[in-house]
Amino acid sequence: MLKKYIQILSNPLLYYSTKDGNSVFRNFSLFNQTGCRYSKIFEKPNIGKALEYRIGLENRYHLYCFLTIAVLYLLFIHIKFSIFALLFFEIVGIIIIMSIRLKLSYKYHNYLLACFGEYESIEFEPPINERKKEEYLALFRSKIILTVICIALFLLPSLLLSFGIKHSLTPKHNGYKHAIVMSNIYNFIYPKNPKIYDMRAVAHYMQRDYEAALKDYKKALDLSGKRFTKDDITRFENLLLLQKRITSSHDAVDIFNEYITKKKMSILEEAQMLWIKSIFKIENSIIDSILQDYDDLLSSLNPKDTKNQFYISCDKAYMLYLMQMYDKAINAYNALIDYAQENEKIFSKELQSLYAERGWAKKRLGDNAGASIDFNASKIPPEKLPEYEPQYQNQQFVNEK
Repeated sequence: MLKKYIQILSNPLLYYSTKDGNSVFRNFSLFNQTGCRYSKIFEKPNIGKALEYRIGLENRYHLYCFLTIAVLYLLFIHIKFSIFALLFFEIVGIIIIMSIRLKLSYKYHNYLLACFGEYESIEFEPPINERKKEEYLALFRSKIILTVICIALFLLPSLLLSFGIKHSLTPKHNGYKHAIVMSNIYNFIYPKNPKIYDMRAVAHYMQRDYEAALKDYKKALDLSGKRFTKDDITRFENLLLLQKRITSSHDAVDIFNEYITKKKMSILEEAQMLWIKSIFKIENSIIDSILQDYDDLLSSLNPKDTKNQFYISCDKAYMLYLMQMYDKAINAYNALIDYAQENEKIFSKELQSLYAERGWAKKRLGDNAGASIDFNASKIPPEKLPEYEPQYQNQQFVNEK
């Protein structure tokens, strides 16, 4: 069946006559009864006019198909990508193209009736040898290759635009306006790409257009889908900063929570996102629910997943220190150090940090003797101990290279 359709598509003939005095015109059908047979031979001028009309309809068909595909493509790339949307536009495209073919087939049918009268529908099977068929197939394959080349040439500027945007964002060139213009061109012609929105967000931020930058990061998060990627870390960090600048820290946390629920993450990724949010909340004096968030994450773990329980509990103790809850931090470190000592082969490196962090918590409470004991137990050189004190830096815009 497929071979038959390929032969129909590859055959360029539109008319043939048979030895027994029949004339057969090719119609627009791709399936059964592709020919229109008359039981006589017509004069060449009349045949020529019919074929010219047929060729004119064919040219219109190709133009309509091109416009249909172009319009549906532009509509598709400007909506949120989904398999459902892709299938919808494919089905709509097929329906429109087949409707155009049927319409033109009907017009040619009426033309033949007006010029030559009634005809019999048959298969269009011109008497050509195998060599000619192979030539037609070779030409058809060449057209397919040419189409693929044209598609590749169409996609090539997307790579050039992407490189141009990235190049414009380097401090040396400082071409933020050019980056925005090129990203707008890219988004109009090509399917939406989260990376392009990331770069345009940077350009908008550098021009102090924080609302546009925030909008770009939200769009990038939507486009990246449910799967969490390393690029999402930067997006979420900058989302917090930008929303805070535009409205408030509380709004920033709310938007963060809204978008984070759309992502499917591993336990490690959840812990990483909770760390980012918790540091932001501590920096902006919104310490409510930080401990509850950690408790919720810990309760969601498999009881047998002791390793992740340990690491997330370490993060929680760290946050207790940053919230200046030093007594609670020391209690948390006591339990963590006991567990790490029981499993020293696995957590020897962590044990060193835990001693140092507990020592700093004791020092903050004025227990210098206890702090010294912990610092000595950590075996960290005194000059490096300040590096182990729990601390954070005020959030800055992250420009991913």
